[in-house]
Amino acid sequence: MMKWTFGITTVGNNFDNLSKICDSIYSQQIPKDQYEILIIGGEHIEGINIRHIPFDESKKSRWITKKKNLIAENAKFNNLCILHDYIKFDIDWYKHFETFGDKWDVCMNSVINADGQRFRDWVTWEHWCKENYMMYLDYNNISRTSEMYVSGAYFCVKKEFLLTNPLDENLCWGQSEDVEWCSRIRNIWDYKC
Repeated sequence: MMKWTFGITTVGNNFDNLSKICDSIYSQQIPKDQYEILIIGGEHIEGINIRHIPFDESKKSRWITKKKNLIAENAKFNNLCILHDYIKFDIDWYKHFETFGDKWDVCMNSVINADGQRFRDWVTWEHWCKENYMMYLDYNNISRTSEMYVSGAYFCVKKEFLLTNPLDENLCWGQSEDVEWCSRIRNIWDYKC
């Protein structure tokens, strides 16, 4: 069985969303000793397998890179699922990962918006400074992983990989911190979908 740390970054008192996210993790029916939920930032929240790590938002505004690196530093398990506080899991997420396996450094799965459209899941980043920069690929297309982008909103990564290749803490949310990380690691990663 794959063991998981679900790392959720948040800034406020978004208890309703956090509760829905945690419920979607609980619905995976992962054995209790096989997962944990780390919530970085916001107000203290309690629940099954939840650890809250306080974060001083006044040190640096929108310091999402620090929060994500803290997830890796504090995680119990090697498989990390890092997400913002507006993402929740499909009912079969864990079952499909169990089937897929854990032979990857960074991993993506389909990410679907509430309207049924794909959200920055298996995409290339064609031109770093142009308007139409992303191209969605078929989920089976592995020919362009050295050109791909992983949205900071949701991704899976090995703890050791992120500790060795941390996000640049000089950058904050909205400063293309995920773009910088991808451009630095995409020639060395084993990236799968």
